[in-house]
Amino acid sequence: MLNTALLCQHIPLGIALSGGSDSSALLTLAVDALGAENLRAVTVNHGLRDEAGLEALAAKQLCAQLGVAHDTLDLHVAAGSGLQARARGARYDALCAWARESGVSALALGHTQNDVAETFMMRLARGSGVDGLAQMPARFEREGTLFLRPLLDATRSDLQSMLRGRGILWSTDPSNADPRFARVLARNAAPELAALGLTQERLSQSAKWMRAACEVLEHAADAWIARHAQGAHGDAVFDLAELRRCPEETAGRVLTRALCAISGKPYRPRYNALAELMENYAGRTLHGCLIYRHKATLRITRELNAMTPGDTKRWVISGPLTANHTIAPLTEAGLSQITDWRATALLPRRSLLASPAIWQGRNLVAAPLAAPDATWSAAAPNPLHLAK
Repeated sequence: MLNTALLCQHIPLGIALSGGSDSSALLTLAVDALGAENLRAVTVNHGLRDEAGLEALAAKQLCAQLGVAHDTLDLHVAAGSGLQARARGARYDALCAWARESGVSALALGHTQNDVAETFMMRLARGSGVDGLAQMPARFEREGTLFLRPLLDATRSDLQSMLRGRGILWSTDPSNADPRFARVLARNAAPELAALGLTQERLSQSAKWMRAACEVLEHAADAWIARHAQGAHGDAVFDLAELRRCPEETAGRVLTRALCAISGKPYRPRYNALAELMENYAGRTLHGCLIYRHKATLRITRELNAMTPGDTKRWVISGPLTANHTIAPLTEAGLSQITDWRATALLPRRSLLASPAIWQGRNLVAAPLAAPDATWSAAAPNPLHLAK
């Protein structure tokens, strides 16, 4: 049931343990395969339900029973619209921070074949394309943390049978039976779908084929980028004529990579907004980015008005920084303090406004991309390959 080959090179291994049957089975099987001494579990308590504290305590007790080190992370997620999405984002942020502090090599998640089939049906109902219908990847990175899914071929019923055979109890989240959520509706429809031949196994197999197709499409995007695109001081720069000629699927894929990498958003832009961009490639803002034509290219840079304090983290600043300095966007205020910046700038004006600058109060100390010198430099990762 457990894809041990996926895990064995990642010691010490973190286990995301909610206390439900899937993650409890993951922990149990990982102890069998890797040994309790090579594992460390973490439980995230969002505090959204009265029972959450007791469930976190039960997860801790299971770890004690199995001899696995355990931590609980208490979060506060405010009630309101988009609660599940916001809770999921906060959970991933907390898990990434915990992984960095704990020194684990990777974090394993308990997603199963059931999750693959349910997600396939939910995405199909939304009219998703190949990426949306593809099986969730067995490994992915987020904020520099490697996540693994070693149970994608295991069924929930098999995992629960294994737990019962060992006398291991698990917690049940009542929201898993709440018909207000799309995933619950997909789960409840499973018997009717199976009667039509759309069994969980067949849906999962289709999702696997979609994942294989995604890999082919990603290779096509890689090849196109190598010929017709480049990263330039944090911007993504595309040959506009070639972008117009390339297949729509490839264009959407390379644009999405750049938009996600530059904005720092882990999710894709909405398809309708992306399709509207590809109709004429006119200048606009999208997904926290500014898109504009420059000479024979289409450039994507960070949208100044959408920037957050975390944006400076993607830049590596070298120079004599002191406690009196702050790193913030150059903006019009900074550009106005540079004499004849057009003769020295490494980026077009619209990209310079969101580029990093070093400030002391309201006084500009340095602008490495507008007025480069030997004292200060600013580097950013290539935005065309981070969001694959």
